[in-house]
Formats: sequence, structure tokens, C-alpha cells
Amino acid sequence: MKSKWKLLLIIPVVAIIALGVYRAGAKITADKDKLKLAGENNVQTVLVKEATKEKMENFIQYTGTLEAVNEASISAKVAGRVSRVAVDNGDSVAAGHGLVYLENTEYQNALNTCRAAQQKAQAGLVTARSNYNRFKELHSQGAVSDKDFEDISTALTVAEADVSSATAAVSNAEESLRNSTIASPIGGVVANRNVNVGQVLSPGVQLMTVADISSVYVVVNVEQEKISQVRPGMQAAVSMDGYPGKTFNGVVNIINPIASKSARVFETKIKISNKDRLLKPGMFAKVEIKTSGEKEVVAVPRDALTDKQGLYFVFLAGDGKAERHQVEIGQIIGQLVEIKSGLNPGQKIIVTNVNKLKDQDSIRIK
Repeated sequence: MKSKWKLLLIIPVVAIIALGVYRAGAKITADKDKLKLAGENNVQTVLVKEATKEKMENFIQYTGTLEAVNEASISAKVAGRVSRVAVDNGDSVAAGHGLVYLENTEYQNALNTCRAAQQKAQAGLVTARSNYNRFKELHSQGAVSDKDFEDISTALTVAEADVSSATAAVSNAEESLRNSTIASPIGGVVANRNVNVGQVLSPGVQLMTVADISSVYVVVNVEQEKISQVRPGMQAAVSMDGYPGKTFNGVVNIINPIASKSARVFETKIKISNKDRLLKPGMFAKVEIKTSGEKEVVAVPRDALTDKQGLYFVFLAGDGKAERHQVEIGQIIGQLVEIKSGLNPGQKIIVTNVNKLKDQDSIRIK
């Protein structure tokens, strides 16, 4: 009887233990399946290409800033109150176009006064010259003393000087009246306007600029070790972030023959035709100056590159792993990038998802 009860007690215990073992085994199997699935999900599917040898034209690359080929600073030459401003920023003007007009009543009155004084001086000169001619004849006949003739001669000299002085005053008054209209010395586009009606101007204060931007310069600084490669007339390709995908053709125009004392670089200007006025002074530009000949280089697609803190990397397709390698880049031509060091032709590089990869990530090649 006791054996029967013991047996009845043992059977449930064994069942519970068996159930626990089963559940533990099932959990282990499930965990393994999850780990396997997670591992499969962490595998990156990538596209791979080989690093190739390419022929590239020799370029040297710079960044620079656009400036107008010709620019005039506009300021007043005479003092006065502004009665009219005829232009605003962005307006096109021709040489001689009136920009700012000053109240000119005082200048007109001054001119009238000077002209009246000139007429009076001219009348005095006529009288002095007549007296001189008459006294000269009398003096030759002995009818006039030397002293009287000398006085008449002096009066003629003074009258001539008065006319010269009055004529100069008229000329100055005419110039002041002309300068009460402030005109542009060149054709171009108005910029940096800083003047309004009612403002009292002093001579020399800048009011605006007029820039001729039918052509523009890109100003770059060429290092002394490269200046021998750059000559006037060389072709240059210019691009700007403001016009993505568009390239402007330029020509090396001016090279400063003296290097800057601080940086030891030579200021170089590349001229670009700008008939459509797309290019604006002050814009940032990237320049590639074409030098002579071609070179054979190792190249990869731009999509293969990733960068970090100014350093560049590619991912090689290893044995199921992505292997990050640092490289030194050179020229960027279209969609290809020159690799100066860190990569050999034929090495397989990953060209997709490179910004999502880490060194030694698992990969699957398409």
C-alpha cells in the first residue's frame, strides 16, 4: 500500500521535471533561432566594383571668390542735400547715367555770380587794353611820361589777371554745378546703395558701387611650388554650389608676379564671361585649371568614398566582411575620384550603403 502511494507521488514530480526540461530546451532552440535571424538581418547587401586604372587630364584645383572685373565706388564731390536718388540695388546703368541729385540752387546762383564777375572783368580788360594802346602811342611821341605809361601797363596786367581769375571761378562754379548730379563713371549694375533723399552729403562719403559684371574674375591663390604650372591663357573649369551640375568656362587672365609675404602664394585671376549675369561678386567658386598632358591613375566611383574628420575611406569586400581602408584622394573628375594612395587596381570596393557600414560588418554581395 505504501509503495503504491509513493509511486503516485513520484509520477507528478517526474512529469513536472520533464515539462521543465522540455520548456528549457524549447527556449534554447527559440533563442538560437532568434540569434540566427538577427545575424541574417544584420548582413548588409552591397554592390561591389573593382578599382580601375583611368587616364585623367592634369588639373590643379583651387577654391576662390568671384569679383567684378571693373568696379567704381560712387561718392559725392561736393556737399549738399539729396533731392533725388534715381537708382536702387540691381539697376543697370550706362556710363554717365545720373545716380544721385543734390539740391543745386546755391550752385546755380554761385555760377551766375561768377559769370557776372567775369563779364565785368572782361569789360575792364577792354578798357585797360584801349588805354594802353592810346598811352603807348603817346609815350612813343614823348607826350606821356614813363611813370604814366608804366601805370597804364600795370593796369592792363591787372585787368588781364582779373579776367583769368574770373574765368577760373566760372569754370569751378560750372564743375560744382555739374557735380551736384552724381553720375556713374562706368556701365554696370548698382550695388551697396547707402543714400536716401534728404540726406546731407559730404565730399568723399561712399554712396554706392557700380560693378561691371559682364565678365567676372575668380580670384585664387596659387602656391609657390605650383606657380610654374600656371600660365595666362590656360583653360579653367569653374563650378559653384549655387548652380549644381553647371560648369563655367574660364581663362587664366592675370597672375600677380609677386607672392604675398605672409602666405607665399600668388594671386591669380581667372576671367569668365557672364553675359547672363548668373555669377555674382562674392560667390564662392571651385576651380580646376587644366595643365598639360594626361596621367594614369587609380580611380573609384565617388559613391565608394566616405569621410570622417577630413580623412577619406573606402570599404573593401573581404571574406563576407566589409574592411575599412583609409585612402588619399586626388582629382575629382565627374563621378570618378583619383586615389593617390591606399588602394590598388583590381581591388574590390563596396559602392553602395557605405555611410551605413562599419569596419568588419557582415556583407552579402549582389
